[in-house]
Amino acid sequence: MDYLSGLPKHILHDILAKLPSKDAAKTIALSKAWKDTWFSFPYLSVDCGDFITKHDVPIKNSYRFSKIDILIDYVTKRMLRLCDQGLAIKQFLLDLKYSLHPPHGSQSHDVDHWIQMASENGVEVLELCLPISIGSIKEDIWYDLPLCVIEAKSLTELGLVGGIRVDKKNFNHSMKFSSVKLLSLGQVLFTHEGVIEHLISHCPLIEHLIVDYCCVYNHLSTEGPRVEMNCFLKSLFLNGLQKLKEVELRGIEETHIDLPNLENIWYSESKSDGFGLNFDSCTKLRCLCISYWSAPTIADKWFLELFSKYPLLESLELCDCSTSEKINIISSQLKVLKLQDCPNLIEVNIDAPNLLSFEYHGYKYRYYDYRNPVIYFSRDSNQLEVSVFTNLHFREFYTLSKFFENIPRKILASLSLFIDQLPNDRYLPALLVSSTPPAPSIKHLEFITPSVTNREAPFGPLMNFLFSSCFPRAISFRGCYRPYAFIEFFYEMLMGSRKGECFCSSGDRKCWWHALKIVRISYSCSFMVDENADFKGVLDELRRSGGMDSITFSLEL
Repeated sequence: MDYLSGLPKHILHDILAKLPSKDAAKTIALSKAWKDTWFSFPYLSVDCGDFITKHDVPIKNSYRFSKIDILIDYVTKRMLRLCDQGLAIKQFLLDLKYSLHPPHGSQSHDVDHWIQMASENGVEVLELCLPISIGSIKEDIWYDLPLCVIEAKSLTELGLVGGIRVDKKNFNHSMKFSSVKLLSLGQVLFTHEGVIEHLISHCPLIEHLIVDYCCVYNHLSTEGPRVEMNCFLKSLFLNGLQKLKEVELRGIEETHIDLPNLENIWYSESKSDGFGLNFDSCTKLRCLCISYWSAPTIADKWFLELFSKYPLLESLELCDCSTSEKINIISSQLKVLKLQDCPNLIEVNIDAPNLLSFEYHGYKYRYYDYRNPVIYFSRDSNQLEVSVFTNLHFREFYTLSKFFENIPRKILASLSLFIDQLPNDRYLPALLVSSTPPAPSIKHLEFITPSVTNREAPFGPLMNFLFSSCFPRAISFRGCYRPYAFIEFFYEMLMGSRKGECFCSSGDRKCWWHALKIVRISYSCSFMVDENADFKGVLDELRRSGGMDSITFSLEL
């Protein structure tokens, strides 16, 4: 008996909502109950990639009309069926990223019609993704946001991405964004600087705001209004939004935030000749993430003042930021710290007794030169875990060892290494034996390696050295191209069939795999995760795909 089909319809809808769109659509073949469920499903997600690919679009800016017509017919019928039954369209997601340009002409009329139907039938979540048109001076390739969106009372989430234009004249009408809690604007064109602030200010219940490289007309152009790559928003002022907890801001030259209740800020600057973020009044700030902050340099004084100004700050992330050579992180509240690609750092002193997670990503100074600062921990929590992502050239094992000297060995949880180059010569084993072990007893060792065309190459001796030194509990390989020959070699080494490569005689300790008892394999790619994979099956999949996302060997010693 099919008990699943007999479940209440709202539960079946919840099941469909958790499935990819293609898989959800296939359920109509299961039974009449599932077919009825699909046709009453109030979540409509349309990705033109399911109908059209980049290869389907001819060079002369036109579609293969049979496929675009199929898409239009599919969406229209789904919409009309829901409307005819008097059912709400709770969610409408329309992704037309494979189009050559935003819809125009008859296609624009169809999109207008869909959005109108959704708006009139209680749409709560509306997301519209169109091709990006920044850099074009053509007026007719921008899709004008319909007035019905501005007037939709039921919206709780609105996402606009790509070649969408929001005109100032729309705001002559009363806005109905009183229920919007999430507003996401990416690469959207505004006809006037004040339009975006006007839009945001009419969302009194907004909790999460994303502004990602939006732009305005360049009215100074002698050729008339045009859109250029340098026309990103000059400024944004946020105030008076009592419910707003999170903001993500990218590509704005100057931002002023006067929101005492704000808790999270993600900020990426758009220029290199000044500091454009002011958030002094955000005294309840808990998370601060700053990226691409190049000028002025973040001095040590900034860090010392940061934690006194914002006593609740628990998470700090700096990515590709220009800092002083020496910084001090002193906080009894900080729990998460991440430093990534900060080129000037030479020394980092961390005094954070409640820190739970520290993540460091090395900076690439030159093609084969990676700078890792000296990192000191004055006090550390018993729960602290340190994760390191760095690059390794075969001549620089000693720098890796020096980097780990001041990091307590008990807290190093994972180490990810990108192997730039290894020589295929007879001197490598001797070089490895003479090097100092990097760090013992880590939980996870990950390799991000370039293409490996043969089975052993020079990677066998390197891995034997690192694994003997680190005693990892899990070993992952990620980012390889056509890696199956090397993975097969590594698996055979794990299983003890290649003991002729053993380096036991070069030191007092036994090779690490001598104590190895159990090997488990997990494999993940873009469409599946298998926690208990069969190695032969994984190898066959690698041969078919030519690559992988990640393969992990879990070890029990």
